[in-house]
Amino acid sequence: MSHVRILAGRHQLGVGVVIPSFYAQTRSWVAKHTDSILPLHTPSYTPLPPTKSCEYPPLLSRKGSVLNCHALLSLIDSFLLAKNLKSAFSAVGLLFKSGHAADSFILNLLMKGLCKGYAVSEAMELFREVEHKRWIAPDVVTYNTLINGLCKEKRMEEAMELWREMARAGPGCSPNAVTYLTVMNGLCKVGRVEEAVALLDDMKSCGLDADVFVYTALLNGLCKIGLIDRSLELLNAMSEKGIHPNLVTYSCLIDGLSKLGRWQEAKDVLHIMADQGIYPDVFMYNSLIDGLCKDGKRAAALKLLGLMVEKGEEPNNVTYNILINHLCKEGLIEDAFELLEKIAENGKEPDVVTYNTLILGLCDVGKIDEAVKLLVKMVDKSSSVKPNLRTFNTVIHGLCKGDRVDQALNIQKLMLRRGCTCNLFTYNLLIDGLLKAKKVNRAMSLKREMTCMGLKPNSITYSIMINGLCKMRNVEAVRRLFSEMKDNGITPSSYDYNALVTELGKTYRMEQALSLFDEMDDNNQADTVTYTTLIDLSCKAGDVNFAKDLFEAMLKKGITPDSVTYSVFIIRLAQSGKMDEAIKMLEHMNARGLSPDVAVYDSLIRQFRGKGEIGKIVDLLHQMAANGVAPDAKFASTILDSLPFDGEDKTLLKYLPDFSKQISKGTSFSCHELMEKLQGSCPELQIQPS
Repeated sequence: MSHVRILAGRHQLGVGVVIPSFYAQTRSWVAKHTDSILPLHTPSYTPLPPTKSCEYPPLLSRKGSVLNCHALLSLIDSFLLAKNLKSAFSAVGLLFKSGHAADSFILNLLMKGLCKGYAVSEAMELFREVEHKRWIAPDVVTYNTLINGLCKEKRMEEAMELWREMARAGPGCSPNAVTYLTVMNGLCKVGRVEEAVALLDDMKSCGLDADVFVYTALLNGLCKIGLIDRSLELLNAMSEKGIHPNLVTYSCLIDGLSKLGRWQEAKDVLHIMADQGIYPDVFMYNSLIDGLCKDGKRAAALKLLGLMVEKGEEPNNVTYNILINHLCKEGLIEDAFELLEKIAENGKEPDVVTYNTLILGLCDVGKIDEAVKLLVKMVDKSSSVKPNLRTFNTVIHGLCKGDRVDQALNIQKLMLRRGCTCNLFTYNLLIDGLLKAKKVNRAMSLKREMTCMGLKPNSITYSIMINGLCKMRNVEAVRRLFSEMKDNGITPSSYDYNALVTELGKTYRMEQALSLFDEMDDNNQADTVTYTTLIDLSCKAGDVNFAKDLFEAMLKKGITPDSVTYSVFIIRLAQSGKMDEAIKMLEHMNARGLSPDVAVYDSLIRQFRGKGEIGKIVDLLHQMAANGVAPDAKFASTILDSLPFDGEDKTLLKYLPDFSKQISKGTSFSCHELMEKLQGSCPELQIQPS
C-alpha cells in the first residue's frame, strides 16, 4: 500500500481520535448499510479473496487520494492485529459507506478481532443481532471463531450450545474437524476430559476423521488428570488407524509419565521416538528435568542436562531456571550459584526469573543480606537484568520475616525510585512487618498511603491488621477495623472473628466475646477454633457447665472437635477437679481416633498424684506408651514426683510400661531418658537398650 494511501486512510478514519461507543457505531453501520444493500434472506456473499485485486471501484479520500477497498481490508486487518478495535471498526464503517457489500468475510474479520481483543461477549451480541436480522449469513468460520473465543474464556456451556446450533444452521455451517478440535481442547482445559473423548464417536458418525491434532489434544487432557493408562490406549488406537504421533504427542505423554514417576515407561517412549526418527526438543528435555527434580532424582536431572548438550540441543533459560529452583528448594544455594556461573561460561545470560529464584532461595535459608546484595547488583547500571515487582516483593518479604522492617521500607523507597509501583501484596507485607514491630502509627500511615495510590485494602490486609492489633490488645482499633470492613463490603472471616474473640476473653470481656460469638453463629461462621476458644475461656472463668453446653452445641451443629478442643477441655476439667468427666472426655477422644498429647497426660497425672491414686497413674502411663506419646522434661519431673520410689517397695516397678521402646524423635526428652532417671531413683528398674 502506498504511503499516500495510508495517510489518506488515517485522515479519513481519524486514527488516534477516541471514538465513543465504537461497538454501537459498528452495529448501526451494519444495520444501515446491509439493510439498504441486501434483500431479506440474502445468502452469504462470496468472501473477497485477499490475494486477488479488488473488483469494487476505488474510493476517494477528502484529499483526492485513491483508497481502494483492498487497502481498507488490509488496514482493518492491521488494526485488528494491533488490537486497535476502535480504528478497525471505523474502517469497516467506511467500507460499508463506500458501497462494499457486507459479506461473511467482513463478519468473520470482525469476529476474529473482537475475540482476540477479549471482547467475546460483544462478538456474541453482534453475531446474535446479525443472525436475527439476517443481514449476513454466518459460515463455519464464523461459528468456529466464536466457539474458540468462548473456549478460551472457559465458557464451555455457551460453546457447546453454539456447536449444537451449527448442525441446525444449514449445510454450510456443519461442524468440521476444526470445530471438534476446538471443543475438545476447551473441554480438556476445564477438566471435562471424558466428554471430550466421547466426541470421537460423534465425530465419526458425522463422517469426520480424527487427525493427529485431535488425538494429541485428548491425550494431553488425559495426561493432565493423571489418566496415563487411558492415554496409552489412545496412543495405540492412533497407531492402529495409521495416524502417526508427532513430537507434541510424545511430549504430552512423557510429561504425564514423568509427573507420576513412571520413568521406565518414559524411557521406553523415548526409544520409540528414536526408532521413528523423532528426537526430543528443549521443551521435552525441560519437562523431563523438572519431573526428575520433583521426584528427588537431582543427579539424574543433571546427567540429562549433560546428555541434552551432547545431543546438540541447547538448554534455554527455562532449563537452567528449573534446576536452580530445585537446588534452592533443597537449600543447596551454593550449588545453585555454581550453576549460575556455568550459565555465564556457556555464554548464556540469566534472566529476571533466575535472579528471583536465587533471591527467594537465599531468603528461605535466612541469608537475607546476600539476597539484598543480589538485588543491589541487579539495580546497578551495568546489570543487563533489572529487578521487577516480584524481585522487590521477595526481598521485602524476607526482611519483614527477619524482623527487619526498617530495611524493608528502604527497599520500598528504592523500588519507587526505580519506577516500580507497589502492589497490594507489597503493602500487606510492610503493614504486617510494622505491626509485628509494634509500629502501629506507621502501619496505619502506610494503609492510608496505599488507599491514596488507588489500592483498596482487601480481606488479607484487614486480617493482618486485626491479628497484629489483637496481639497488642488494641481491641478498640480492631472493632473500628471490623466496622470499616463491613462498610467496604468485606465480610470478616472466621479467622478475624476468632482473633477478636480470643483477645476479648483474655481481657476478661466475656460478654463482648459471647456477643461476637452470637454474630458469628448467626452467619454460620463459628468453627472449631471458635468453640475451642470459648470452651477454654469459660473454664478459665470458672463456668465449666457453660463450657459443657458449648461442647454439646458444637456436636449438634455438626462442628467436629479436634485434638486441641479435647486437650483443652480435658486439661481444664482436670484442673477444676472434675476427674471423672476428664477421663470420660479422654475416652471420647480416643474413641474418635484422636491421640492426646503429653500435656493432657501430665495434667491428669498431676491431679491423680494429689489424690494419691497411683494405680490410675500407672494405667495412664500404659495408655500413653501404647499410643506412642513421647514424654518431655516436664512430664519426667511429674512422674518422679508422683511415684513412690523410696528404695523399699519395688512392687510398683513390674507394673510400669517399657517406655524405652517408645523413643521419640524430635522431642526434648526421650522415653529412654525418662527411664534412666527412674533407674537413678531405683536401680532395680531394668532399661532395655534401644
